[in-house]
Amino acid sequence: MLFLMDSEASLIDRITLYKGDITQQQDVDAIVCTIHADLTLRGSLNKAVFQAAGQALDDDLLEHIVKPRAGDVFVLPGYDLPMPHIIFTVMPVWRDDFDRDDAYIVRSYRRAMETAHQMGLKKIAFPVIGTGHMGYPLERAARMAYRGISDRIIGLLDEVRIVCNRDETFQMMGRRLQKNGWKAEGHVQV
Repeated sequence: MLFLMDSEASLIDRITLYKGDITQQQDVDAIVCTIHADLTLRGSLNKAVFQAAGQALDDDLLEHIVKPRAGDVFVLPGYDLPMPHIIFTVMPVWRDDFDRDDAYIVRSYRRAMETAHQMGLKKIAFPVIGTGHMGYPLERAARMAYRGISDRIIGLLDEVRIVCNRDETFQMMGRRLQKNGWKAEGHVQV
């Protein structure tokens, strides 16, 4: 895969930070959502996405996605959501804390970014993966988000939006981005 080399400063400025509901992001081409390899809905984000998208999402998921493996990425329409696409990254089913591996979360960001690039998308929105039912500490999850996004942010994407549904997540993600040279001015929506 070819990644365009822009200056790091101009690329990090393509990241915006929002506080709100990812299912209500009206001006993005896709939102990213994780789903477990057994296709069960876990966590409030999954449930919110499926509820907002409508029954057609659940029907198509069960009809067209067969035996996904951790690390797979697939794209479905947005259905009743305001954005045209949902990019799903498949996570393993972890039995306990010893099973958890940061690499899967970083890989989810990277693979979603690569998929958005291949589809020619201009604006995508991510949640901070791992902060819900997976129980990752906020600082660790923010570090993985930054790492996965910054590793794959490329010239064709106009905006990579990070949407936080809780104040603590929003504050931690802002600190992580600023630690890496990101300027909040003009890049934050509350």
